[in-house]
Amino acid sequence: MNASVSPKLPNKYGPTPSDIFFLCFLFVAMLGVGWVGHLAYKEGMKMEVTKRNGEAWAKWFTQAGLDRGKEGYELSACATGFVPAGSLAKPSAIAAPAVVEAATEITPEPSSLSAVVTPPPAPTPRTWGPCFKALSTQGGPLADKYNPFSQKPLVIVAKCDMSDRALAGAMALEKSLPTPPGSAIPFINSPLTDSDSIEQKMLIRVTMCDKGAYPVRIAEIEF
Repeated sequence: MNASVSPKLPNKYGPTPSDIFFLCFLFVAMLGVGWVGHLAYKEGMKMEVTKRNGEAWAKWFTQAGLDRGKEGYELSACATGFVPAGSLAKPSAIAAPAVVEAATEITPEPSSLSAVVTPPPAPTPRTWGPCFKALSTQGGPLADKYNPFSQKPLVIVAKCDMSDRALAGAMALEKSLPTPPGSAIPFINSPLTDSDSIEQKMLIRVTMCDKGAYPVRIAEIEF
């Protein structure tokens, strides 16, 4: 009767070179996935800060639209109405000089004073430039807002343009002006500039530029 022969087992156990290569590759792949996830998280947080900037501005516009028409509004640069006119100019007195002739001093009779009155300057409407400066400079209610992509103060641009990636994180403000009655388009939107009057209430559209400078609509408010 033939005895069964057991297979000969190797004397040494352990990973092969192929196993070691696979484990190293897997470790590097996991590091890469973690790094990509970290970058995606940072970019997502930048976009969240950008949206919060727009929401903060929209909130301020909403509240200011209710209060800035009231008398004694604390942020006078952003109030409705006109810039207060200057005070009246004081009359200037012009006296006749003394006349000296042939070593004889002749004292003239008191002459009437001629008064020169300068008319007061016409009142000028308040504009957006001083209002934005009061909001964004140190001590202003929105001075702490910054661009998370450039780490610089938040700036206002004419529009978000996808061909210019440097606009990422910027803000675009547009004013909506009503068209004449019967027009096909009820409103026309145009960029809000420093010289635009804020004397009366207006519609403001707040738009933020995302990572690719694509426009993200935040709100449209009566300011």
